[in-house]
Amino acid sequence: MMVDIPKGGSAALNPDLNWSQVQETILMLGIVVAQIRHAMEDSSISLNTLANSFSATASHIEALKEALLEVGQQLPAELNIETRVAEMNEQNIKSVMAFQFFDRLSQRLDHVCGTVSALAELVSDRQALFIPNEWLKLQERIRSQYTMEQEKMLFDAILKGVSISEAIELAGNVRLATPAISDGEIELF
Repeated sequence: MMVDIPKGGSAALNPDLNWSQVQETILMLGIVVAQIRHAMEDSSISLNTLANSFSATASHIEALKEALLEVGQQLPAELNIETRVAEMNEQNIKSVMAFQFFDRLSQRLDHVCGTVSALAELVSDRQALFIPNEWLKLQERIRSQYTMEQEKMLFDAILKGVSISEAIELAGNVRLATPAISDGEIELF
């Protein structure tokens, strides 16, 4: 969802009788959404490269482990090959878990864009703007789009009047699942 930008852009420099702070607010919200979307598109290529790299590394580790099992006793024990392969695999899993941050960030930013766009839509409707039930519908619509429990907890806490810092702390206490790695494929969620 994208913010519908009012035609003609900003009139703040040369206001006329049709000038509206609502229109200016919607334009500013549009800028926020555009900047977030642009940043997400730029980072998407790098994130895909990282995901493919982690998957390839996991496949190589698994292939190396299988090859070592076939060789068996032929390798000198002092090389500690099996231990080193296990350590590489463990490091790769830790890297994938750290990589989850980027996936969660992307999801959250996408939800922020949806929230800002929905807010701009409501604010631009001069009739709905002053109807509490329309604000309730907006809140329900926004919450229903959240996929992560942390987002829902943060949203609910703030709507209940909890301070932002307390809401962030509450949401931060939710533990994330460990990513699944099988056959070299990484499943973040």
